[in-house]
Amino acid sequence: MAGKRRDRQMRTRIEQERERLIAQLRDIGLTPVTGSAGASGDADQPRDEGDHAQASERRDLGFMTRERLAERINRLTVALERFEAGTYGECEVCGGPIEPARLNAIPDAARCLQCQERAEREREPAA
Repeated sequence: MAGKRRDRQMRTRIEQERERLIAQLRDIGLTPVTGSAGASGDADQPRDEGDHAQASERRDLGFMTRERLAERINRLTVALERFEAGTYGECEVCGGPIEPARLNAIPDAARCLQCQERAEREREPAA
């Protein structure tokens, strides 16, 4: 019985986190990435190369933030789909259980710690 309650709590936590991130993504998408220019009136005309660089950096940062949020939303969605399929908490690589402490820290984890560490080692460039 305690396992079912814990699963419901985790599912609720994932749903709430997903909704929070969706709202955050919506807010960021509606906010101008370039920032405010003040009341100078010539905000559309960067004065020098530094202004161009800063504007470009703000756009890039905004894009990366939106991309990171969308990726996390997708991982949370997949976690909810695993709940529906009855496979939440199972490693997608080895099929074994994902450690409860890992799921508590990273509710959208799809791999057990051992498989995740192996995947990360395989991605590391050779020294």
